[in-house]
Amino acid sequence: MRTRADLIDQFTELVIGADDPRRLAERTLEVVMSLTNGRAGAVFTRSDDRLALFASRGIDQEVLDVVQNVWACFHESLRQDDVFYVPDRPNDRRLPKPEAAVPAAFAVVPVLQDGNLIALLYVDSLDPHFCASHDLERLKKFSRIVAKAVTDAGDGRSRPPADAWETYLERTPVEDMEREKLLLLLNRNEWNIARVARLMGVTRRTIYLRLERYKIPRERVRKTKPRPAPA
Repeated sequence: MRTRADLIDQFTELVIGADDPRRLAERTLEVVMSLTNGRAGAVFTRSDDRLALFASRGIDQEVLDVVQNVWACFHESLRQDDVFYVPDRPNDRRLPKPEAAVPAAFAVVPVLQDGNLIALLYVDSLDPHFCASHDLERLKKFSRIVAKAVTDAGDGRSRPPADAWETYLERTPVEDMEREKLLLLLNRNEWNIARVARLMGVTRRTIYLRLERYKIPRERVRKTKPRPAPA
């Protein structure tokens, strides 16, 4: 039986096999989200103390806002290679109280090259406390692959900063948006195909066909136990 470490090694070989730097970052996000049961992930490059979206999977405006808030308030600790981890966002007092309940937890991992902060790796989850200390260490290791992708793509100064959702929409192909929407719904609904099909107004067969078209591997996730009703 293959161990988790063996799977990580195989995943690492997979992402390193990507020829295009942006695709390398996207594959890394897919691996990170798979290993952490993540809801969404993104890579933001840093240029002149501003952030620009480099690659993403399943993000929304909430992600863009929270990363900008983390950068504005904690950029010095990020430059010192400190991971910013929020295990229980609704009860975390370091950032403004969120309007939405999603995500329940997130991590922002500094990406350094030769001691300089060049990017941020973001991943979140619907589950609070989704990362243990060894998971955070693993994210740090994956940040080295992200550093390679960002470095190979150049310093990113020619790209506009991703300070608006419209900027993201303008440069994201429609097919990628459809893929991310499907992943977002699947992760939010614990990969319940029937439920997602109802939400999208299509059949389950259509969902399976889209999984095949977008090369999305079927996930088997642990179902969340229903919380007891308050007395």
